[in-house]
Amino acid sequence: MGKGSRSMIKKMNIYQILKSSCAAVVIITSLLSLAYPGNNRFSPSLTQLFLSLMFLFSGISEFKANRKTYAIVSFSVSLFAAIVFISSLLLRKG
Repeated sequence: MGKGSRSMIKKMNIYQILKSSCAAVVIITSLLSLAYPGNNRFSPSLTQLFLSLMFLFSGISEFKANRKTYAIVSFSVSLFAAIVFISSLLLRKG
């Protein structure tokens, strides 16, 4: 790791690191479900779960930065994604 990347990680708070990690998982699971559409049963569910977590962490970091409008929007999208995730688990057939 170079000196620039260490200072960038030190400037990020824990919510930004968690948000970036969730975004990476969302991208990977989305690509897997596109590459293998019939084989992955849980990939769309994992994508929805981590998308919900990503917006939750984004809302927390926006709230800490005093951008309350963006925080409310992020929390709303997180709640919607969580509801879709839970309903897809409950209504799953087979």
